[in-house]
Amino acid sequence: MPRISPEKIQEIKSRLDAVAIVQRYIDLKTAGGERWSGVCPFHQETKPSFSLSGASGLYYCFGCQASGDIIDFYCQINGLEFVQAVLELAAEARVDVEGGSGDSSEARLRKTCFQLHELAQSFFRAQLTAEKGAPAREYLQSRNISRDIQELFGLGFAPAGWQFLMNHLRDQGYKSELGVQAGLLSKNDRDRTYDRFRSRITFPIRDLSGRVVAFGGRIVAEGEPKYLNSSESPIFKKGELLYGLFEARKQITQSKTAILTEGYADVLALFKHNFRNACGVLGTALTKTQVRRLSGLCQEALLIFDGDRAGRQAALRSAEMILTYGLKVRVVQLPDDEDVDSFLQKFGEEKLRDLLEKSTEGLAFCLGMITHNNSPRQTMSWATGLLKNLQDPTLQAYYLPRLAAGLGITEPELRAALRPAGPARKEWTKPAGLKHLGRGQIERELLRFAIHCPEYREELGKHDLGQVLQTERGRNLWAKLKDYGHEAILSHLDEGEKRFFIQTRMEWARPADPAVLWEEVRDFLHRRQEQSTRKSLKAAIDKAQQEGNETEVSRLFQEYNKLITREQ
Repeated sequence: MPRISPEKIQEIKSRLDAVAIVQRYIDLKTAGGERWSGVCPFHQETKPSFSLSGASGLYYCFGCQASGDIIDFYCQINGLEFVQAVLELAAEARVDVEGGSGDSSEARLRKTCFQLHELAQSFFRAQLTAEKGAPAREYLQSRNISRDIQELFGLGFAPAGWQFLMNHLRDQGYKSELGVQAGLLSKNDRDRTYDRFRSRITFPIRDLSGRVVAFGGRIVAEGEPKYLNSSESPIFKKGELLYGLFEARKQITQSKTAILTEGYADVLALFKHNFRNACGVLGTALTKTQVRRLSGLCQEALLIFDGDRAGRQAALRSAEMILTYGLKVRVVQLPDDEDVDSFLQKFGEEKLRDLLEKSTEGLAFCLGMITHNNSPRQTMSWATGLLKNLQDPTLQAYYLPRLAAGLGITEPELRAALRPAGPARKEWTKPAGLKHLGRGQIERELLRFAIHCPEYREELGKHDLGQVLQTERGRNLWAKLKDYGHEAILSHLDEGEKRFFIQTRMEWARPADPAVLWEEVRDFLHRRQEQSTRKSLKAAIDKAQQEGNETEVSRLFQEYNKLITREQ
């Protein structure tokens, strides 16, 4: 991934309409001025607790405390890593970051990989309709995959030869080594380069912005493996994407439900039968990154895996992982030796809808599988493991009684099997009465004042706020507040600093009369300065007395008495 400068990130944000982007996912209503509110997409609720500032692009949920800027929102709603989100939003904002600052060689390689995949996709699509594509067309017809579905998913064909694609890329001016780096070509031990996909129907794998980043291939003749994916590349990591998620994203977002299945053909079959919120794993076990992507788009996942033992085990692993992210899960149990595609071809759409209605709740499915196949010790280990792996520790309050009931034990017994919980989160107090607060609270309130009231930062500096702050993190944040503009600062904060800054901005309104609050802050800082000076004078007096310097002792006592008189 390329490194992107804070200046580029700020330029991207300045060109984006935060309200328009958020409205793709939730309904927003004006809350006065530049404020907008709506139902938070990141937790279950019915009343609008989500707040967005149209001017700054900052959002905050008063219910679940989700917060950030428009890039953070895009990351969370789409389950993306920061750099990937920036790249997608940069393309939307028409800001060039791929060829900008940072590691230009890496950026150029990524851009080349995208270009090679565009060329490969055009090549495979053309081959499907050419004479060489006859076996692929016959196979697709035998599986009842319509032309509309082929067009929607961009299916193609890699002909039965060793260097068709390689020669095509060479004709377009690209060396074969670049094709290997992009995952489209392979190289053997004898240094021979050849097409990775041969005699295969190709399924383009797209990222969430719709760009082709890899291919899956299904053999149409005899041979192994039946399915083959692109090798990993600078633009493709197999455990990060879900097949069909780009095509299904809109329907998943609207319905808040995703159907998750195993293979390419299953996704196509579901789309053909009007299940347009379907996506599939890419030949591996479901990963945390894939679940994180789904968790931004939906609230419920329906698992439809094969009806054999391997399919049930895959459903168990997937359901368990999805549960740890707090999503609702249901498992559709197909008849033995049936997959989604074969079931739909035999029984049709309505029968599958009946199975969806009768699907098993995810936790109940997991408990049934675990208790049936494992010893009591293994079952307890699984239950405590699930509780410890929850991405949000507060979900323990939801799952613990349900697990205990399912295992036939009491809640205290299940709690006893867990390690002691961590310390409770401390609540913040609004600025007031600084001298009555603890040291850590004082530091937070002073920093909140600096965040809320940037017009007083110069005065805060004159009164040595940095000397009063006790922690290195506090002093680092204050240094950044002094050095950077109020809006541009976000690009320079680490995750903890950014969270504190945004929660301060969003959770509390700006003081109605900052001048009154400034008087309290100024008096507090003045008292702290005098205390520090008094302490230094006393130390200097002790040193002068030890050295027998009576003249210096007399002078220091005079300064000390003057200070005490001023304080009184």
